[in-house]
Amino acid sequence: MNKEELILEFKHYYKSEPSYYIDTGGRFEIVGNHTDHNHGLCLVANCSLRIKACVNKNSKKVRIKSQGYSYFEFYVDDLEFDPKEQNKTMLLAKGILFKLKELGYKIGGFECYITSDIPDGSGVSSSAAVESLFGYIISYLYNDGKISPLVIAKTGQFSENNYFGKPSGLLDQIGTSFDSFNFIDFGNINNPTISTLPFHFPLTLYLIKSIGDHSNLTPLYAAIPSNMKKIAKLLDNKEFLRDCNDENIFERIDALNASTLEKNMAKHFFIENENVRKAKAAIENDDLEGFLSAVRASQETSKNNIKNTYVEGEYEGSPQNIIDDVSKVIGDHGAIRIHGGGFKGTVLAFIKNDFVSQFDKYLSEHYDKRRYFKVNISNHAVNFEKL
Repeated sequence: MNKEELILEFKHYYKSEPSYYIDTGGRFEIVGNHTDHNHGLCLVANCSLRIKACVNKNSKKVRIKSQGYSYFEFYVDDLEFDPKEQNKTMLLAKGILFKLKELGYKIGGFECYITSDIPDGSGVSSSAAVESLFGYIISYLYNDGKISPLVIAKTGQFSENNYFGKPSGLLDQIGTSFDSFNFIDFGNINNPTISTLPFHFPLTLYLIKSIGDHSNLTPLYAAIPSNMKKIAKLLDNKEFLRDCNDENIFERIDALNASTLEKNMAKHFFIENENVRKAKAAIENDDLEGFLSAVRASQETSKNNIKNTYVEGEYEGSPQNIIDDVSKVIGDHGAIRIHGGGFKGTVLAFIKNDFVSQFDKYLSEHYDKRRYFKVNISNHAVNFEKL
């Protein structure tokens, strides 16, 4: 739905003219798979797939209609968490307003009509994009657009953890609330170091969806940080691997009384942090081949150490199946890796521009067109305008 169509939908639903237009993007995890929860390093970027809304101020209520979903509303003075409420989007909105008010920001009501360009299962964290949308609506309508991207990200994380009921690091929210392409160091989880990098490589990005959904995979996701934290405790009596002494780290991990999988997951953390450093240096030095090499190395450690590129016994149609298939086609014309949490979901491919036509042809001949998307990095996390 384009902006003009969205305006018409707002007018039809609310019987009034919208005053503002806003959109926010999903996020790409470029390199840094499953490192944030142990205070590691990663590269993320804002995504061209967007959540869009037309908005008006409302004196007392938040009123939200999303295309294809039921309407809901709540009073601005009723922001306490109620476990009986089942509407997930309403819980996200309530949690964000609650936290912003607690932090001392002005809040108020609004009514909006929301639509999304983000396909189901595309793996770019649509929930974080919605969180950023609500945070930026309050920022622009009531705080002169002066709430910082990091505050937007943290309030989104707070709401997702405490209202939505889903454990989440801060990576997704930073990716959706910050402009462009960013390096994140989670060494200080309360104040991570975030720096914007110029990403100008002659590459085209693709998301390719695996078969199946990841709605029932929470135990597999939860095992990764849990096992890493177990090894941190055994190594140096620390809570997170980032706080462990990394001298002779692989030998020290091998000497522990733990399972091979637990040890390999911990090794992944240190290997992947180094992949992020190499990718960052390659970007800063305009080294295309160095960047692609780091992406491939990231895929290898995800595959071999945390083993999140497919669910055991379900290889057919899995992310790893796609990666194995596509890697034969692209050769040295690009790189491909698991994207995000893994096991199912999507893979992210970086294809050299001079190979795009051949790659497009291959995808069109071998994959359903609903399973792949040509995407790009967005320069702006949020676009806001008065209509």
